[in-house]
Parts: sequence; C-alpha cells; structure tokens
Amino acid sequence: MDIDALKQTVRGAVTTRGDAGYEGTRAGLLWNGRKPERYPEIVVKAMDAGDVQAAVRFAARNGLRVSARGGGHNFSCVSLQDGLVVDLGAMDRLGIDVEKRTATAGPGVTNSRLAAALTEHGLAFPVGHCASVPVSGYLLGGGFGWNSGAWGIACHNVASVEVVLADGSLITASETENPEIFWAARGAGPEFFGIVTEYRLRLQDLPRTIRTSVWSYSLDRIDAVERWMSATMRILPSNVEFTAVMSSAPPPLADRAAKTVAAVATIFAASEEEAAATLAKIQSGAPEGALAAQLGMETPFDVLYRIIGQFFPEGRRYAADTHWSADPAALLRGLADSVSAAPSPETFALAVVLPPTASQAIPDTAFSMIGPAFGAAYAIWRDSKNDAENFTWVRQASERAASYSLGHYIGEADLDLPERARGSFSAAAYARLCSLQRKYDPAGLFHRPAREPLKKAG
Repeated sequence: MDIDALKQTVRGAVTTRGDAGYEGTRAGLLWNGRKPERYPEIVVKAMDAGDVQAAVRFAARNGLRVSARGGGHNFSCVSLQDGLVVDLGAMDRLGIDVEKRTATAGPGVTNSRLAAALTEHGLAFPVGHCASVPVSGYLLGGGFGWNSGAWGIACHNVASVEVVLADGSLITASETENPEIFWAARGAGPEFFGIVTEYRLRLQDLPRTIRTSVWSYSLDRIDAVERWMSATMRILPSNVEFTAVMSSAPPPLADRAAKTVAAVATIFAASEEEAAATLAKIQSGAPEGALAAQLGMETPFDVLYRIIGQFFPEGRRYAADTHWSADPAALLRGLADSVSAAPSPETFALAVVLPPTASQAIPDTAFSMIGPAFGAAYAIWRDSKNDAENFTWVRQASERAASYSLGHYIGEADLDLPERARGSFSAAAYARLCSLQRKYDPAGLFHRPAREPLKKAG
C-alpha cells in the first residue's frame, strides 16, 4: 500500500488512520450526531474527477472497498464505511446555461445553493427538501423533492452524468451514451456501481407565486385530516404538495394538545390568482376545529428551507425509515399511532398524499418504487444512552406499516436492514440492477447495502 504515491497523485487531502486529525475527519463525514463504529483506512477528499479515479484505482490495487460521501446526510450513515471513503463535498462547481435551460452541478452542490442560483434566472429544479443536502446522494437515490407532482422525480430531470467506474475509467452516461449505466444512475442510490462526479440537469420555469398554508389539529384528528387530504388531492392541479406532519405540539399549541398534526399545503403557482383559487379549493374541505391556521404565506425556496430546517437540528442523533403505500388512511393512522408513543419529544413523522398521476407511468429507470402516498418516520434524540429505545421505535413503526407498505424510498430508508435496499426497487428493476453490478463491478469494489462479501482483487 503506497499511500505516499496516492498523496502525491491527488489534489485533495488524504487522511489515514495513523494521522493526527483522523478522528475529526472520520466524524466529519457524517452530518448525523450518531457516529457508527466504522473506521475507514483512508479518506480521500477529492477535488476533481481525476482524484476520484486515482482513489478508486488505489483501492482496487489494495483490496479496499470504496464508499462515496457527498454530504453525509443519509440517516443510515452509509457514507461512513470501513475501507476507503471518497469525500466529494469539495466538488461543488455549478454552471447554468440559461438559454439551453440546463445546469451542470458537481456532487457537492447543495439543494439550497442550486435553488438560489436558479432563482436568479427565473429557473427551477425539483430540489430536495433539506437545504444542506448535496445533489449527489439526493439525485442518485431518485430525488423525491419539491413540487414533484408537477416536475416529477428529480432524477428524471437529469440529462446526463459523468461516472467513475470500478476500473477507474471516467465515462459519460445519457440516454444515448452508456444508456444502461444512465438507467442505474437514476435511482440506484448506494446500490450504484460507480461514483458520479457531475450531473447535467434539465431545468423548469420558476413558479412566480409559491404559497404555503398550514392547518394544525390535535393528533387524534388524523383520520379527518387524511380524508380531507386524499379527497382534495383528487381535484387539485398537480403543482400542490400536501403533507401531514405529526409531532409534539409546538410551543404556541402545547397547552391545548400534547401531539398535533399539521396539514401543510404548498402551491407552486404561475400567478397570485391561480394560487388563490387553489387555496380556496383546499380550504373548502378543511375539517372544523383547527387549533390554528396560517393561510397563503409567501414561501420562496429560501423560506421553505428555513421552515424544514427547524425539524432537523444539527448535532442530534437520527434514525429513519420510509414507506410507499396505496392506503393513505392506514399509513397516516399508523404513523400517528407511532408518534403518540415516541420516546423522544423531537421525533416526528410525515406523510405526503401525491396527485393521482404522480405514481403512474414513471420513466424506466432504477427508481422504480413509488406509490399514491409516502410516509417517513424520523427518530431524533440527544443522548447515546437512548439509542436502543429510539432504534426500537423506528423499527416498530416500520413493522406496523408492513401490511400496507409497497416498498421504500432508498434515500431515507433504514439501510442497516439489507432488505430495505432490495425493497426500494421493483422486482424487475432490482434484478436488472444486480446484473449491472456484476457486469460493471465484478469484484464488488463499491460498498452497497445489499451485497455479497468483497472479492479480493486479482
């Protein structure tokens, strides 16, 4: 293992387990306050695709498994693994071609930075809901982002990618060039058999009017809220995102309820008139007895990110799991029951009811698991002594959902369970993905959640 040669080859920093700053580098790979007992031999902070190629070739020669780290936000901490970690965070070049309505983004470009840069040009992209998450893992896992009902899943708005494969080669993949690799890059998540070093994105028009309304109810009203959401989404345009957030009551409502459900409707409209007409349709079906209501708030992307950021304080310990379902009533009721019994007051769950057409006839990509409704449970706590009870809560919430679950969203699934990765794809897509893994990564160089043991490089 000639580590000195690697250090001389790459532009970025190379940290090994023997270095003085190793533990800080290791812990810094994860945004999650929970740091699993995994200790990579080497961390390469890549500055460009050439650094990624050098790191991959080095790992292959020395029998080290490779994992890629974009921003380290995955709740299962998949970017921290033994072997060699390629940190892509510094690869954050962003270019926008206004005339062609495309953007070129490095894997380290964050959702909030991309949204802000596009807003300046009156353009948009279905960026993720969390500001500090980079496009790397978000797009690779599919990308269930803002206004997905109208704009679609984010990876379906990707025009091409640059990928470093297991042999160290750098290739372009698109619908016409290396199409089977492009198929996998759109949705394979950590099951992908390469490292994406650049994305080219197709852009959308920025909605002129983005308005958010919130109705808060006691959590025992969850059934009425679900009926309202499901009925309303059948008559609304596809540019509405309707989410139920189940949590401990926020301070203004804590004296009136212990747990609440906030029905949050965000309208991505072309005009004030369109937004007002859509809000009227939503409001007309709202159940009586709301504890509070805030209607028609102006929420450009920077405001949306501030709102979401309040739910994910940095430094906390996190675990999560997700489910797609064709039974919104059972999904919301199950999540509400779980939140009622959550051991931590910061824990919450959310459920999204999609427009009727959103889960129909999606493009043929590795992203192949979707349903009429989506649910996620987020355990959030502060102290490691409470790890066991919070992990138990997440697992029990998922067990409750098993009877009405279609599958999982790999971007936020509990990937400590190998079956979660498999359950994040249709059976046909998973079989094809496994075949491509054997073709492009026959030695099993890249870490994947559902995999066979690493075969020693010859």
